[in-house]
Amino acid sequence: MKSLRDWIVKKLHLNRETASHKIYKIVTTFLLIDFTWIFFRANSFKTALKMIESIFTEYNPWILFDESLYKLGLDRRNFQLMIIAILILLIVDFIKWKGYRVREWIYKQERWFRWSFYIISILAVLVFGIWGPVFNESSFIYFQF
Repeated sequence: MKSLRDWIVKKLHLNRETASHKIYKIVTTFLLIDFTWIFFRANSFKTALKMIESIFTEYNPWILFDESLYKLGLDRRNFQLMIIAILILLIVDFIKWKGYRVREWIYKQERWFRWSFYIISILAVLVFGIWGPVFNESSFIYFQF
């Protein structure tokens, strides 16, 4: 696909160094990965095709507000925690994108702050790292494939 992309960039006189082009690449990668996950998560190829069809034919934005999302595996508290974690990841990623190095900033802080940050981070992983009622400590994520 590289030759096709190069041809499109050349014909449209696009600048690959702009922020808009980088955002376009990020969004495209995200959508392609999400699209391929449909085939991994579906029980059959036919089910995957029906899921893809429903993406384009069913329009129900109220599903985001009628609390039916909580029936998919996360209750309200865990869903809110997930949103907070995603926001933290986005903020840190934005900071890194701006050129700041979070790790170096942490290393420059006083020892008490660094160790407090380390301990709080480890405790957060231990406390919030167990998800759902079907959690089994012997199951590892990669064994599910």
